[in-house]
Amino acid sequence: MREMVTHSTETVRTKEKLAYGFGCFGQNFSYYFLSNYILFFFTDVFGILPAAAGTLLLVTKIWDGINDPLMGILVDRTRSRWGKFRPWLIFTPILFAPISIMCFSAPDLTPMGKLIWAYATYILFDMTYTASDVPYWAMSSAITANTTERNSVVVYPRFIATVAVAIATLTTLPLVHLFQDLAGGDAARGDRGFQLTAALYGILTVACFAVTFFLVRERVVIPHTQKRSTARNILVTLGKNKPLMLLIISGLFVNAASGAKLSTLIYYAKYNLGNEMLNPVVAAVNIPFILIGIAVTPKIAKRYGKKTTYIILNAIFALGSLGFYLSGWENLVVMLAWSCFGSIGMAAPLVLQTSMIADTIEYAELKTGQRSEGLIFSSQTFMVKLASAFTSWITGLLLAATGFIANAAQSQSALTGIHLIMSLFPFLACTIAIIPMFFYPLTEKKHGEILRELESR
Repeated sequence: MREMVTHSTETVRTKEKLAYGFGCFGQNFSYYFLSNYILFFFTDVFGILPAAAGTLLLVTKIWDGINDPLMGILVDRTRSRWGKFRPWLIFTPILFAPISIMCFSAPDLTPMGKLIWAYATYILFDMTYTASDVPYWAMSSAITANTTERNSVVVYPRFIATVAVAIATLTTLPLVHLFQDLAGGDAARGDRGFQLTAALYGILTVACFAVTFFLVRERVVIPHTQKRSTARNILVTLGKNKPLMLLIISGLFVNAASGAKLSTLIYYAKYNLGNEMLNPVVAAVNIPFILIGIAVTPKIAKRYGKKTTYIILNAIFALGSLGFYLSGWENLVVMLAWSCFGSIGMAAPLVLQTSMIADTIEYAELKTGQRSEGLIFSSQTFMVKLASAFTSWITGLLLAATGFIANAAQSQSALTGIHLIMSLFPFLACTIAIIPMFFYPLTEKKHGEILRELESR
């Protein structure tokens, strides 16, 4: 008789939810630093032209298109005494510190040499990040099979990740300046502050993932005899999973919208507002509203369902971005008010996105007879990174097209271009993200029916 998957629906203790979320705390310091400062580092420290830097971040995702699902297959094929996902969380984070330091290093090279260095180090970081991120989020589907309980489980890493981003936003630039001063200030190489900050965040990542490894259990158990994923499963698993495809399409635009707002803020503060150190100030004002949105998401979803809540929160983000665009940057108070309103809906859809992707695992299991958490969650990792790269590419092109010159007073057209990336781009992206969700079929009721059918089999 064939061994069956154990679909545990027991309640998860708060201590374990916190431990699961804690892994996201360290990881988000490293990822925030790279995703939101690497373009700025390339243009203003390393001396790479904006268009070339933006194109670099997009082109590297071609490899990610192969790397992410392959990583998902490796995770699905993992069988160990620690479980299916936990081994990846204790070994791969060790590489974060050295590779992050390499990414934020600016060796004295020719223009072509700089591009080669940037491509190589960025791809290495992406591969390391994927090797920890895919199993981390896929593990949320193994902690419990209860869709309501999954909402609660996923809220913890998303909430804690936002706290991490908040702290990183407030401390990263001061840390870079502090470490640069300790290294010798203007007399030292201009990349020293970035390198030491990357090292600190890398060490923090290792420590936080260790907490998750030791304190979180995998309850949805896959028998050793079950057939393991292969490259052939990629098209079958994804092609028969309509809810997942709709989430990926929508998620690309959601992540692009939030990425544009976060990664352009350093340019916005330095050039539009005239003070680089306003970056953490503006972010600090927005952060409480992001946390409020995340905190209330499970309650709204419990009453109205994930699909409806996802649409409502995206609409709030879109409306806030439109108000931000119309207010301009001369009136800081009005601009901040609209930005804070939009922030209520900015991160909350990402909470639902993860929980909804976890629900599609059982949908795919029903359709294909195979449970492929790693492969399915690799689509989320790819989606996040592709959205980030697309945003960086658009940013680089717009900066170049509007006459941006690094470390100089900007023309009116360049300032307008930066403002458009911060406001109108998120508005359009969020509006488009809503459309696929009108066709999303996997409601809570439908998911419950799927679980019962899987158990009956």
